[in-house]
Amino acid sequence: MFGSIDRETSSSGGLGMFLLGALAGAGAALLLDPQRGAARRARARDRAASLARQASVGARRRAKDVRQRAQGRAYELEHAEEEVDDGVLVERVRAQIGKRTSHPGAIEVGAEHGRVVLSGPVLRSEVEGLIDIVEKVRGVKSVESRLEVHEAPGDVPPLQG
Repeated sequence: MFGSIDRETSSSGGLGMFLLGALAGAGAALLLDPQRGAARRARARDRAASLARQASVGARRRAKDVRQRAQGRAYELEHAEEEVDDGVLVERVRAQIGKRTSHPGAIEVGAEHGRVVLSGPVLRSEVEGLIDIVEKVRGVKSVESRLEVHEAPGDVPPLQG
């Protein structure tokens, strides 16, 4: 009753403790070895220092990335409502459409007071992503699609090659 022990729990826990103890003993024997222990300790110290330097560099890079992303987002929010020249807007849109379409040269882009007009042939599978990315361009107030939607490149020369 009071003295009974669950054998499954104690045997697996005891085995884990035994292995942990054996591993700690083997590590201590290697590091405290009178002939090679000093070299092993020095190598372990060098590895630890290297890992610490790598972690420090990684942390600085991540901090810089977060800081720059925050500054960029603040700039975007600060300038969200500004009027953008139509020529600049067209170039911003053209710079983004290549990310979502396999034939960006086939798409014509026009802009007037923040209203972007897209025309030309495009594959059906690319239409939604294309319009989504254009709507996110700073300065775009609305998007009008006059795109010619095609299932496959087929006989449409601008969609081939």
